[in-house]
Amino acid sequence: MNLAWMIGALASALGIGFGGGLAWLMRGAQQGFNFIYSLCAGLIMGLLFLEMIPESIELGGWVDLGLGLVAGLLLFIYIHRLMDNVTIITGSHQKDIFVRSGVLLSISIAIHNFPVGIALGSTSGTGIGNLMLTTLVLHNIPEGIIIFTPLFLAGFGILTWMVFTTIIALPIAVGSLLGQFFGIGIPSLLAFVINLAIAVIFLVSLKEIFWEAVKNSSILYCSIFGTFGFSIIYLYLAILN
Repeated sequence: MNLAWMIGALASALGIGFGGGLAWLMRGAQQGFNFIYSLCAGLIMGLLFLEMIPESIELGGWVDLGLGLVAGLLLFIYIHRLMDNVTIITGSHQKDIFVRSGVLLSISIAIHNFPVGIALGSTSGTGIGNLMLTTLVLHNIPEGIIIFTPLFLAGFGILTWMVFTTIIALPIAVGSLLGQFFGIGIPSLLAFVINLAIAVIFLVSLKEIFWEAVKNSSILYCSIFGTFGFSIIYLYLAILN
């Protein structure tokens, strides 16, 4: 067995960690969280509609997309209710929201990383696999920014950055191991898992991030900076491609 699972996890951790480092540089802008949240919502929507959703449709088609989105909606409702029963003590309602957003986004990205790991493991040692490693690092950077921005705004520090980076990269390692043993697996099943993550990420972005920014600002202000974030992802992906 080769070390593709370890290399994949390290590549993911590198991208997520670097994105977290960029989020750390913005940690002092808590007073302007409406701007940051609007920008992050745009970044998320860009990742979803320009990368994740087209990737899922190509892998499993529209039926799998619909089924995965419905399942993701139900999963989001369940996780949301579960977190409502968890007391988050930060001394600030706004910080509680930051923590909730960061945790939900981390769970969603971790779910999404599992099928990515399977695809990586099944192509290890090939030209496609090597290209996927480079793509994994670069595409995880904006995900790191999205995940760690609310956590840093809530007052968490470097230890949280290390722990969450490890947790998010772990599904890449597990998926890669399975990919090496069993191959690419069932494309429709992988697409379903991706769609599950897409639905949760979308709902977290809409309800926990964008709407919170709108409540403390205006929909016009938030839409402008959300569009700016979407444009950043568009240009970023255009450069990568």
